[in-house]
Amino acid sequence: MADEQKIVVEVPSSSGHYSPVPNPQLSKLEEFKKGWRDAIALPDNLPDLAYTLVSSVAIPALLSSCWVSVPIPWFIRLGVLGVLAIAGILTLYLRQAVPEVKDILLLRVGLVAVGVLLGI
Repeated sequence: MADEQKIVVEVPSSSGHYSPVPNPQLSKLEEFKKGWRDAIALPDNLPDLAYTLVSSVAIPALLSSCWVSVPIPWFIRLGVLGVLAIAGILTLYLRQAVPEVKDILLLRVGLVAVGVLLGI
């Protein structure tokens, strides 16, 4: 999507002057889908891709390790579980609303799950 170029077409008006035709505006739903596609997509260059994949495993592993080993009060644990439930619901909604991100979303959720299992 980054290599798209804007094309400006000039149309002569009745007075003989050229005026650019306005670009068609995307609907709000298309803007929403495009934003999520861009946000979830993997980076193009190799160092950023490696960093993204490693951090998708390492950060959940660290957090789940702390979850198991550090004594955390029950109300904080309950709050974290609530946030995780909301994140799961939003993930399922994104999977349904933006079908173009289904595969990459599955990859990212799988990497997080591997990280959690490694941390436990």
